[in-house]
Formats: sequence, C-alpha cells, structure tokens
Amino acid sequence: MTVRVTNIQHFSLDDGPGIRTTVFLKGCNLTCPWCCNPENISFEIENYIHNSQKESFGYDISLEELEKEILKDEVFYVENNGGVTFSGGEPLLQIRELKPLLKSLRSKNINICFETSLSASSDLLKIAIEYINEIFIDMKILDKKEAKNVLNLDLDLYYDNLELINNSNIDHGNITFRIPLNNEYTLKEDNIKEILKCIEKYADFNVEIFKTHNLAESKCKSLNQEFAIFSPVDDEALNEVLEKIQELNSNARIISL
Repeated sequence: MTVRVTNIQHFSLDDGPGIRTTVFLKGCNLTCPWCCNPENISFEIENYIHNSQKESFGYDISLEELEKEILKDEVFYVENNGGVTFSGGEPLLQIRELKPLLKSLRSKNINICFETSLSASSDLLKIAIEYINEIFIDMKILDKKEAKNVLNLDLDLYYDNLELINNSNIDHGNITFRIPLNNEYTLKEDNIKEILKCIEKYADFNVEIFKTHNLAESKCKSLNQEFAIFSPVDDEALNEVLEKIQELNSNARIISL
C-alpha cells in the first residue's frame, strides 16, 4: 500500500514536542487563500519547470519505505520525546491508507502527531484518534457562510469533529489550536469574537497564534496559480488578540511559522 506525499522533513522543531519527522501528505479539500503549502492542495502529482529542469510536486511511497524514513530519527525521538507528525494538505484524507503504518509505529512507542483542519468526515477522524498522541487543529474562519465560501469548510462538521476530539482519550494538554491571523479574513472583529467563544469552550486546549505570510508566492507561480497578497499584521494587533485569548486560556502563545 502507498500514500502520496510531497516531502518528508527530518529534524522538525515546530510540529510537536521534541525533534520530529514531518510527513507532508498531498491532497486537501480546502481553498485557504493564504495556504503556505499550495503544492499539497491537489491530490494529483504536479509537474513544473525549475532551472530548465522538469520537477514534480508529489510522489507515491510505500508504507514500508515511509516507516524506514521515519525510524531513521528514532534515536532522537527517544532522547527528547519527539516523534512523527503527519501534515499536509489534510492528512486525514489518507488515514485509511496510513492505518497499518500508524499501528506499527504505536507498537514501537513512536509519538504520533497530526496537523489537521478537521475538514474530513468524522469516520476518518475516528480512525486517527485510535493512534494520535498529539494533535494541532486549525482554527480559521468561524462564520458558517464565509467559511464555506472562502475555505470550502463545513463548519458544522468542524464542530462535530471538535467534540469527537474533546471526548476522546487524547490528553487535552496535547491538543493545540493553531490560528493563522490576517487582516483580510481571520482578524475581522466578528471572527475574533467567534474564535474567543470556541477557545472559552475548550479552555484546557493549548492555543498558538501566528501571522500569515506571503512566502508561498513562488510555489504558486510554479503551479500557475493565483496568489493572494496579504497586508502585514502589526505586532500590536497580534498582541491584542493574544491578551484576549489569555483572559480565557493561559496556555496561549505567539509562534512564527
């Protein structure tokens, strides 16, 4: 059995506790205008020209080969509580294919983390929950109509999946909301109010906020995709949001991605 990936990044420090191997899975059903990994949106392998050479975003890898890649860093996991992080794209969309690998990694006591937008069916999430130690959950636009129009996100499904995670056996100290902030969408006053309501409901989850950036512009050009340029978020606005969140949840911080 194979899965489709774009990159396997060793020695990652921002994708969960300790030193980690991050596996970027290809394919996502969202259309976030600020996406920093546009090469992971399409499920198809995409060709492009770089320095007059034909290159590709995406390749298929067997579960056996992927496990070998992950276990290359096993000694580092043991030393600092690291592990493997599945990112994307939306990794839940390949969870059925990943299941035998997850089962094998858990048998070896490898810490497993997922980064997800929760834009997958609850049945797929339930499979992942069996094996997850840590999880990062995107929190973006929480207005139902705008979430659908801008992100293609079903907000009812998002909240249903949040409840599944909340009621699971995953330690709440290992659950983290990640909130990308930009002036054009997520920093709108009404959206921040909805974000604060959600954080208050799940006040024992961790929260990380960060500024969206324009670093994916070159990838979009390679893929002949339009790229939306976002105005810079100033530090004052970022800190103001952090203060509001910390009134509800002390486990909140600013990160840089």
